[in-house]
Amino acid sequence: MKKSGKFTAGLTSRCAAYIFFLVASSAFIFLKGSDWAYGWIAELYPLGEAFVPTLMSVIGVTAAFFLVYLAAFSLFKKIKNPKASAAVKVIFAVAGLLAVAAFVYTLVLLLGLDSGFSQDKLSRATRAIAGDMLILGFIGAALLPLIFCETPERAFRCAVCVVLVAAIAGAPSMLKGSSGAEWNTNSLIPATTTGENLLKGAKVVYESLKEGEKKDAEALLRDDSSCWTPQDPDRSPAEGYPDVNNSYVEIELSEECTFNTAVIEEAGNQVQYFRLMARVDGEWVTVYRCEKIQTSRLCSFDAVTADAIRLSIDKFRDSDTEANIRSIRLYNEEKRSAENFDVSAYHRLDDDVPSEILKMDDEYIKNYARFYDVYSTIIVFGAVYWDENGDMSFKLGSEEKFAQEMNALRELISRRSNPDHQVKIYITALADGTWQETEEGVNGYMAKHWEDMAVKIADFSAKYGFDGVDIDWEYPQTADDWALYDKFIARLDSELERANPKAELSAALSAWSLNMSTETLLTFDRIQFMAYDGQDEDGYQSSLQQAQEGLKAFADKGADISKINIGIGAYSRPVNMSPFWGSWRTNENADYYNCKYYNIVTEGQIFEGTYCSPAVAGDKTAYALFAGAGGVMVFRVGCDRTMDDPLSVACGIENALNRYVENW
Repeated sequence: MKKSGKFTAGLTSRCAAYIFFLVASSAFIFLKGSDWAYGWIAELYPLGEAFVPTLMSVIGVTAAFFLVYLAAFSLFKKIKNPKASAAVKVIFAVAGLLAVAAFVYTLVLLLGLDSGFSQDKLSRATRAIAGDMLILGFIGAALLPLIFCETPERAFRCAVCVVLVAAIAGAPSMLKGSSGAEWNTNSLIPATTTGENLLKGAKVVYESLKEGEKKDAEALLRDDSSCWTPQDPDRSPAEGYPDVNNSYVEIELSEECTFNTAVIEEAGNQVQYFRLMARVDGEWVTVYRCEKIQTSRLCSFDAVTADAIRLSIDKFRDSDTEANIRSIRLYNEEKRSAENFDVSAYHRLDDDVPSEILKMDDEYIKNYARFYDVYSTIIVFGAVYWDENGDMSFKLGSEEKFAQEMNALRELISRRSNPDHQVKIYITALADGTWQETEEGVNGYMAKHWEDMAVKIADFSAKYGFDGVDIDWEYPQTADDWALYDKFIARLDSELERANPKAELSAALSAWSLNMSTETLLTFDRIQFMAYDGQDEDGYQSSLQQAQEGLKAFADKGADISKINIGIGAYSRPVNMSPFWGSWRTNENADYYNCKYYNIVTEGQIFEGTYCSPAVAGDKTAYALFAGAGGVMVFRVGCDRTMDDPLSVACGIENALNRYVENW
């Protein structure tokens, strides 16, 4: 009986209440951050769309119960009435079970554990909850005095002191964040423009207003932390203003001028669609549009001459939360020399089969070969794989067939319209997730055969005269795997120097998986930065923001960013991270600017997913140029439209190159 009493007392103690409060609060944050799962949840449960807000309310009440319990039993005397005390203990036990169950359920949602664990899901989940978990950690620290102070008087005095200190320490950030703003361009590698900001001397001539909204669009033209705060168009208009389906500002330039680039900065991530318009000969013309602004949005477009611009925010994530647009700048960027700028593209020989393309009519071959007027490096991907004995095999069935298709690929490249444009050919000689692998994949057979495989890869590269070797190891998992990665790259570099001295060494890498040594990063001649499959909180998997943040991560690791090609995905991923890929080539609703599509059809599935549109591909190209990166990379040729179609991703890249690069 004594042991049972002690257990019950411990289970309903202040410490237990504190733990359950953190568990329930974490569950609330997990559910709030799992918004990509709301769609299928609504289809699964009887409450439909009401299920998530109902569960969130229940979890919130549970967390509030433990907070009140902790405060009451820390600051006041215990309940003397036995019946009341017993009732509270029962409620405590039920609430505790509910908190634990909610924690497990929401954690599964957040990490997508129902369909297996992945690093991509973990990365997405971390981004979704980071800010809220930081706040919870602060609150948790502030509540600690309620546990460790033995008397109510001491607990009360300590709690008051903690609250006062917290209020003083948190006031600046609270004031800064009172409008929902989160802005830190210092965390990114800047896009260095050469021209003058053409909005100097400009003035705001009109700003649409909603009920309760104040005029603040002048903040766009000031160099400080203030923001223009457009409101959701669903709100009622302010008195004297028309009811419009967007929220916009018009800015009159000091004089008519020509521009081809805009940089828009948002504090936060509320904008879900925007347009940049220019007044040309008295008419408003849309020069750019897209879904995302985020921290620092570089917009690349054909040069336009105008005397005024209009920035229109058309969609918001949350009707109750204003957007915070910090600034807009206009430039007319002149062409620059970029002799070492590289445009790489992965190409599978079993997809767009070179020998089959060469059997097509001359017009099709000509259109297809236009790719090689843009791409300066073709990376042959998925052609070779390794077995558990460290032996190389060929996807096409035989080395003879591989050699035939390589000759056909070289012939196809020779059909480009600009013979002076140099095109290199790399081979991806090692890749995870290809074919016929053992259960452990690369991490398994490399541990046994890495030295021998380095020799075989170098000799294979020399045999076929490849200009480079690409390594796509996705991904080393343990510390031993990463140590092996370092040793393998060093050995491969040495073997290439022996067998094929002119061959370059390339690697496909993700910014969130950089546990190799800095020395290894600097060994690579090229890094193919996979700036896709990242998925931000809205499900965008190949955004400009992802490229910007990733480039900074590489720089922080010590990489030379002039060797880094920023990745562009020519395919879609579902916003809920289910394992399907949609090809841009087969997207019947393709638009030059839009990244998000609601009815993508592939493999008998229909889903909502995102691509990297041609416009965003051009923005990534411009950012790579302006930030000093090595170039851009496309995965992959077989997913893109041929360049006789202006909606080709390669056309978006070429458009940016033609705007900013001399003699591309």
